Amino acid sequence: MNHISQVMYHGFMNAGTLHNLSRRLREIALVVTGDEGEDRISAGELAIIEDVSHHPLSAIGEIADRTRLAQSLVSRVVAAMQEAGIMTTQRDDVDRRRVLARIDPEASVQLFRARGARPVHDALHRELPNLTEHEIQRLEDLLTEVADLLGRQQNENNRG
Repeated sequence: MNHISQVMYHGFMNAGTLHNLSRRLREIALVVTGDEGEDRISAGELAIIEDVSHHPLSAIGEIADRTRLAQSLVSRVVAAMQEAGIMTTQRDDVDRRRVLARIDPEASVQLFRARGARPVHDALHRELPNLTEHEIQRLEDLLTEVADLLGRQQNENNRG
């Protein structure tokens, strides 16, 4: 039984286990979104894309602070994503030294909706080969329940 299973078996979740779980789920998400070949992106690149998706028109330094990645890496990734047509940038009207990034709306529709709609079942099988079909289905159900609970809470927070 692995560490996460032991913690879950006792009905207790701690911060360390939550971080490990988050990292593992991100790895599985990269697999399910077809993170291979030419389209391969790193976890850092994904963190930057997710951050800019949630915080459009953010400065490079702000993205670096939120993602806890080096500002030079964020700058390079944003430039590469701009070149690939995934992000657009503009100068801050108030401080012309600052570059603000956002996801290009066309790229968002084409890239993220298509990849985001992919089912996770096969990726769970590939990434967790020791689990039975029943365990994979149970995991899928639990992940769906967690997503529903977190989504409901976020919707309530947005109303308040």
